[in-house]
Amino acid sequence: MKMSKIGMLALLVVLATIIGPVSATTYNVDSSMTNTQIQSTITNAANGDTINFASGTYNGINLTATHNLNFVGNGAVLVGIGDDDVLDISSTTGTNITGFNINLNNSDNDGIVGQYVYNCRIENNNITNGNDAINIFREYRNAIINNNNINDMDRDGISLVNCGDPETSTSTTVTNNNIDGTAYGIFSGGHFKGTISGNTISDSNSMGIQIIKKQGVGNLYANITYNEITETPIAMELGLNVPSLLLDHNYMDGTSYSIQTITGFTYPTPHDITVTYNYLNTVSTDFINATTIANNNEGPGAYTKP
Repeated sequence: MKMSKIGMLALLVVLATIIGPVSATTYNVDSSMTNTQIQSTITNAANGDTINFASGTYNGINLTATHNLNFVGNGAVLVGIGDDDVLDISSTTGTNITGFNINLNNSDNDGIVGQYVYNCRIENNNITNGNDAINIFREYRNAIINNNNINDMDRDGISLVNCGDPETSTSTTVTNNNIDGTAYGIFSGGHFKGTISGNTISDSNSMGIQIIKKQGVGNLYANITYNEITETPIAMELGLNVPSLLLDHNYMDGTSYSIQTITGFTYPTPHDITVTYNYLNTVSTDFINATTIANNNEGPGAYTKP
């Protein structure tokens, strides 16, 4: 006897109720395991699974993930192998990395690195002693980089490069990070849409925040607010097209420039560049001319428009 469509639907509902949703798996790793053993665990895990690190020191670490995983550090210390990056998350969607102490152990290599990275959260990590602490390049969307402590990097504290299509329905946030002792505190190349807020950047050899074109592309739609940038020659450098920028409540104490523009700095008509409640030293004339609204700024470079 053939089952009716209604009967088939009822059967499927019952089976779904009995079986229930497929739950994610948590895999526990500890410092007695080799890098190869941990990598095998990562490779065999499924999308949405968690790799849970027990506290302890893990030496010679060079790990790669190419699917959606949650990495939970619990304060684990990951020491780099010396000639490779510590954690590569290329071609992933929804990867989360929290609670690690990463010692790169080599000034040529990066801590957390990846390309084609989407909906990623990197939060509450300590990263030291390398080239770039966090280096997400080529293309990314909807990144959340929050509350990381970064120090003693030969190049970038946080590097984000998007040379693909600009973000439209999503945006990226870089918030509440403490960055000390880098060449560039926060570097953005290509397109950036989102928020840079609440970061403390000090003792950078070149500049606190650099936002420029990469591979000939770069549009900026950003709110840059409540950042403190000190002990660096240039607090912020811009070299790209700026349709929309809010600079509000930043302390930008660059010893040479608070805001410097370089080749590539342009803005469409119309555009919106608002500068309010900031502490400023020297500001490039090109940037002042491009500003649409400026008020309540302080410091030797403070200015008001219109």
